[in-house]
Amino acid sequence: MPAPYHHCSNCGAADLAARSDREFVCVKCGYRHFITPIPAACALIVDREKRLLILRRGHEPGLGKLGLPGGVIEPGETGEVAAARETREEVGLDLPPSAFKPLVTLPNRYLFQDYLWPTLDLFYIAEVETFPPLKPDPTEVSEWFLLPLDQIPLEDFAFESNAEAVRLWQRVKGE
Repeated sequence: MPAPYHHCSNCGAADLAARSDREFVCVKCGYRHFITPIPAACALIVDREKRLLILRRGHEPGLGKLGLPGGVIEPGETGEVAAARETREEVGLDLPPSAFKPLVTLPNRYLFQDYLWPTLDLFYIAEVETFPPLKPDPTEVSEWFLLPLDQIPLEDFAFESNAEAVRLWQRVKGE
């Protein structure tokens, strides 16, 4: 079973035994290492014309696939603060955290450093009147689109959690 840890973080031994897909125990000192979901915040940003901001990913995992603004929640952040920060960092759209309203929380997997980490994706909705000119970070985003809710190619998303959140929003809005 692949593990993200190759040495015990307590004693440094290189012998970890898998007890399950989320628990690894050091054979030498008994220290237990757990894999728990990493929280991430994702934003569905919609304008008054019911167009959703969609990104084309500029990096792996999912290079070239579709996505939503989002990323790992940093220590000390709420999900809303993280959604606002990630939106600002990725596309230059500066919305206050209060603009982000909870929609749904979904499990996901994210390949990082050759390990498929479990994440817990917190999806937020933010509604804007119109989109100002966006300034995407080219290391994060290769292209962006404003698509009507009924014309979003869900099969082109890098992560099923993103596609499922969009499906849910489509049902909520009656698309």
